[in-house]
Amino acid sequence: MIIKDYVLRLKNLSIADSPEVGTKNAFLGEIFTHPTLHNIKVPDGFAITATAFHRFIEYNKLDGVHEKLMASLDNDNLSSIEKVGKKARELILGARMPGDIENAIIVAYHELCSESLSKVAVRSSPISINPLQTYFKDVHDAFLNVKGEIELINNVKKCFASLYSDEALKVYSSSSPKSISVCVQKMVRSDKSCSGMAFTSDPETGFLDVVHISGVYGVLDKNYQNELNPDEFIVYKPNISLGMSSIIKKKMGLKNQMLTFNKKSELYPSDTPKPLRNQFILMDDEILDLAEWGLTLEDYYGTAIRFEWAKDGITEELYLLQARPQNIKKF
Repeated sequence: MIIKDYVLRLKNLSIADSPEVGTKNAFLGEIFTHPTLHNIKVPDGFAITATAFHRFIEYNKLDGVHEKLMASLDNDNLSSIEKVGKKARELILGARMPGDIENAIIVAYHELCSESLSKVAVRSSPISINPLQTYFKDVHDAFLNVKGEIELINNVKKCFASLYSDEALKVYSSSSPKSISVCVQKMVRSDKSCSGMAFTSDPETGFLDVVHISGVYGVLDKNYQNELNPDEFIVYKPNISLGMSSIIKKKMGLKNQMLTFNKKSELYPSDTPKPLRNQFILMDDEILDLAEWGLTLEDYYGTAIRFEWAKDGITEELYLLQARPQNIKKF
């Protein structure tokens, strides 16, 4: 890869590109193109690289300033976290995007949305030192329903700034990500359908023989996860390859509320229509499709995987939004 690459298409990425695009983006790229993973659907998109982030920081002469701020951080002190985090983020949000990077992002955006300036999702992908061995809690920002060049550039800067989110600074250490990439993808209209998470081992116990899938109507957002009361599905792995009945548990959540977008493209909770509350968000064949995606990923990477999925309410197709190694609990 040429050092001046500020933007890379997902279809050109592999896990070897993790140092430039982060684990989440690298996973998406490899899933998008590798023949072994061809049954998994990923929305088209591109990654803004760590090279672009460092160029942005150097262009605005922020590197030394941020180093001093981090040296003053006491992450056992909430007041210090809030003060340092706010200052670090303000410096990035108030800085200018270099023209060459901005142009590269805008060109890629128009190529992605060739017919019209479609709405896109803009997600952070922190750069980990050991991407397949190290797990980081998802403490960086994502923005949905983004449309237009100005809005896109502003949200890319917000993703850069989330490297210094309060949640990230609470666990800041010498091994924390010091760089960040950003993924821009076509929006999956889960606001008109459903979305959720899947784990290829039980997220509570670490039991390896099941795939745990959960989801809600509308958009899954980490800030509302505890309030949306998702449906849950447990799939027994050994039965999948044998063609036997493998869905061993289906638990219906309350799903009283769902997240959709208002006219300003902001997420807001609304009451779930009553007919939807009393039915599962996914059909059995869709549950099994997601479980098989999980097994394919786990076999390919040789580690338990967690991934976000969404169903497009217009096309009725399932998509994988992001994937990364799962933080397996030890017995």
